[in-house]
Amino acid sequence: MSDKIVALSAGIRRTAIAGAATALCAGLCTSAAAFDINTGNEDLTVRFDNTIRYNLGKRIDTQSQAILRNVNSDDGDRNFGNKSIVTNRIDVLSELDVVYQRQFGARVSAAGWYDAAYSGGFDNTSLATSNHLVNGAPAFGLSPYANRFYHGPSGEWLDAFVFGGFELGSMPVTVRAGRHTVAWGEALLGGGAIHGVSYAQAPLDQAKSFGNPGIEAKELFRPLTQISGQIQATPELSIAGQYYFDWEAGRLPEAGTYLGFGDHYFRGGESLIQGATRIRRGDAITPKERGDWGLAARWNPQWLDGTMGFYYRNFSDKLPQILLVSSAQRYFFNYASDIDLYGVSLSKQIFGISFGADLNYRRNMPLVSDNAIAIPSLAALPAQGNSVGARGNTVHAVVNAVSSLGSSVLYDNASVAAEMTYSRWLSVSQGAQFFKGRNNYVGIDKVSKDSVGFAINFTPTWFQIFSGADLSMPISYSRGLLGNSAVTSGGNKGAGQYSVGLGLDLYSKYRFDLKYIDYFGKSTLNPTTGANQVSNGSTANLKDRGAVYLTFKTAF
Repeated sequence: MSDKIVALSAGIRRTAIAGAATALCAGLCTSAAAFDINTGNEDLTVRFDNTIRYNLGKRIDTQSQAILRNVNSDDGDRNFGNKSIVTNRIDVLSELDVVYQRQFGARVSAAGWYDAAYSGGFDNTSLATSNHLVNGAPAFGLSPYANRFYHGPSGEWLDAFVFGGFELGSMPVTVRAGRHTVAWGEALLGGGAIHGVSYAQAPLDQAKSFGNPGIEAKELFRPLTQISGQIQATPELSIAGQYYFDWEAGRLPEAGTYLGFGDHYFRGGESLIQGATRIRRGDAITPKERGDWGLAARWNPQWLDGTMGFYYRNFSDKLPQILLVSSAQRYFFNYASDIDLYGVSLSKQIFGISFGADLNYRRNMPLVSDNAIAIPSLAALPAQGNSVGARGNTVHAVVNAVSSLGSSVLYDNASVAAEMTYSRWLSVSQGAQFFKGRNNYVGIDKVSKDSVGFAINFTPTWFQIFSGADLSMPISYSRGLLGNSAVTSGGNKGAGQYSVGLGLDLYSKYRFDLKYIDYFGKSTLNPTTGANQVSNGSTANLKDRGAVYLTFKTAF
């Protein structure tokens, strides 16, 4: 299990300032190929990497009438009819790394995209149930936000930071300042990113996890402006810290997109339909941009033959609760502040298997609340960083393992990565009347005292099926095993997703993937309309979105 503190590789050792900077740069420059620019100066290294990815997806599942009949979760389903192309997208990622004397440097990265499947020719013909608005009236299409990030052409800056290494007395120190990611603990897959020590340490791009079952947690983290650093106090002990100057909400599939499971959700949502009334989205109630911080220590004594971590963080949530002011016909996303997390972690190799574990306690954690928390008036809305939904104290655990299985009669090699998550709510300190675990709440999605989730990736590989070509068969599966989690995106019993496909690596430069992805979960139906009434987990609203995807990727 890799040491994720400040995304450094395992060592800043006794006198390894130069080695630390080298390791940091190696951790940053992870493209399959790189273009080294000849600077004419042996002290100056410049790398410019570009990754191009093309993805074509076609819907296989037939539209569910129960989902179509729910006016607040049908837009994404209607926009992409049966057998339609659901993505026809090209992505470009460019990364520039500059390192001086193997100690100091800078990194800038940016992404660009265009998806012709979102060019406007949607299949939706139900104007009356469209939550998209133009000049206040129902219309077909996407919000400007969703159009930018799903259609394009557009782009965004990702990393933009400087780093350096120096000695403090005899202790090596590394520091980074600017837009970058920090992920502590041992979370491995998507569930670990919710229940692990690194929860909300960076905004999660969960739109990626819905579209890529089995994706690693580290691929979901988005950079934020911060200063972070690490001191190697002794050969066995390192101390790290971070302070944020920025805040950003997490990302989930937006309203009207193929995997959008709610038509009023997130920054692409525009309205909520209640009978004949359209409730419009108001400005989000967000935390202050600066002030989140954390401290960590990593200890790897020789007798343990592993690494323990100890953590404290004070942070603002990146996932919202929804407030509804019916009198003003507005709804709002509300993000809470001042959450305390105390955690420990362990990583260790046992019999050639890499094990990782996180255990953390969260105080003042937002809890799953009513889908729309009723607020009497605009004057009663909470101030910046405050919230009115349910909050309380929770405990979370993550256990995972990664192993190479070697060869067998069935394959040349195989890898497996598995992760289990656990959560328990201990007490409710605020908004108990809105908590979905209260005694008088009876929906199928009622919060349980305890919840358990499971995810596994299994990838057999066959080498050199012809010259320069390796074939693999990635299989991913995740499911809520027990109970409904008390935290948003924490998992629901019987809900999940899976994928199975084939991958071809050609000449260690070109990658082709053909994959089928689908979703599952339970819902209760309105006995009168036959519409999905309450869904137990967001994937229950996507169980008719099975699709096949063909992907090509290369780097230069």
